[in-house]
Amino acid sequence: MTASPPGADHRGAPVLVRVTVLCLSVWLLAGLSGCAAYYAVGMGGPLKKLSRGDYAGALEKLEKHTGDTNKLLYRLEKGLILHYQGEYEMSNRQFARAEALVDQHYTRSVSREVASLLTNDAIRAYSGEEFERVLIHYYRALNYWYLGDPEGALVECRKANLRLADFALAAEYELTYKNDAFLQYLTGLLYESQREWNDAYVAYKNAASGYAAYEEAFGLSMPRSLAQDLVRLADRLGYQEDVYQFTHDYSVGLPGTARQGRAHAVVLAESGFVARKDEYEISVPITSNARGPDIWMVSERSVYRYHHPYLGGKVKYWLRAALPQYESVPSAVKGVRVSGGGRSAAAFPVEDLDAIARRTLEEKEDTILLRTVARGIAKYAATKAAEKKSDWLGILVNLFGAGTEAADTRGWLSLPRTVWMGRLDLEPGTTDVVVEFLNSAGRVVETQTFAAVQAAPGETVFLSHRSFR
Repeated sequence: MTASPPGADHRGAPVLVRVTVLCLSVWLLAGLSGCAAYYAVGMGGPLKKLSRGDYAGALEKLEKHTGDTNKLLYRLEKGLILHYQGEYEMSNRQFARAEALVDQHYTRSVSREVASLLTNDAIRAYSGEEFERVLIHYYRALNYWYLGDPEGALVECRKANLRLADFALAAEYELTYKNDAFLQYLTGLLYESQREWNDAYVAYKNAASGYAAYEEAFGLSMPRSLAQDLVRLADRLGYQEDVYQFTHDYSVGLPGTARQGRAHAVVLAESGFVARKDEYEISVPITSNARGPDIWMVSERSVYRYHHPYLGGKVKYWLRAALPQYESVPSAVKGVRVSGGGRSAAAFPVEDLDAIARRTLEEKEDTILLRTVARGIAKYAATKAAEKKSDWLGILVNLFGAGTEAADTRGWLSLPRTVWMGRLDLEPGTTDVVVEFLNSAGRVVETQTFAAVQAAPGETVFLSHRSFR
């Protein structure tokens, strides 16, 4: 009689199969649940290079994503790095591809949607937060301006808020961020630089409305310079009732004649890094009476009970839910000063991306939680069904369900935290314009000099610089 090989007896074979299935399951769930985490880890190298101003090194470290899941993020990161590198045409090509992907992702893949219900949201193709999609047009506008195409820049600014309104209408949640006040303001400045006074005036008024919403939602007040621009253009266009209203509402006077014959510089200074998503866990009570054929109805009731725990009810089990939240990236920059031609002025924040990111995610939280709870209930039901067939199958299904539960923490990581705007009147001719980034004590932590800036009488020049401090 020949000896049987190890694992060939009636008990060994099933054990070997079980171990093999277990290993494959762990490998599969690790791959599925790690999509979002891997992206953040993979961006560590490019962001380190970027923070040192090594744009070529950042591009070299940037990993190209061949699959659909993170392709949009690759285009966004590469487009922005190329913009900072001064490769404006190449940057615009990347952003054009990113914009096409945003549109493409509106037509969702059914298979991806089903897979996300079984695993996690990170399995879905990343379609971008609303503010990320809008900022594509901001950087494209700057690219066009620096390429000598002001009309192209204006097209991007106009597209930005039209698309933002479309995003808000298509959303499954009620958004505060429906009008980007900063981009409305920039649109007005670009129009005015082209002497299109009426269009500039309309954009300034839209910006004022946007900043009123910003102050309530994001704690960012309207820049005083915008009030002065409104009064100045209303007076130029002969809208005396508006002049009276704005001088009264904003406590600003009519401009003097000092600006006449001078050039004007608009400095856009970006600082820091935008907040990054992290994961936190909560436990949602699934009560014994939360039954029904419709998993979404059960999930809605469970989310409601999470917010209203005083309702009571016997808890059948506690469902673990992983949700995204924003964690701020510390920035040394607390102020910006611009100077040139013997004049200096404090810059003012015009866009707080941290505040916008946090508020919009808060407004989406219940929608994300609903989807997460529905997924958790589906996994729980699958585990119970598997346990009826065999204990081992139940363990594997439960392991798969628990291991693949992760929040989607992806985002456009190279974006700045704050955009500042500085305004200077300059004597026509050639002038050095200096941008100083200040810490909380008012000390200079970084300086950028734009040497020999040329401007004709009445001309507006736009300058931009990013500090990664």
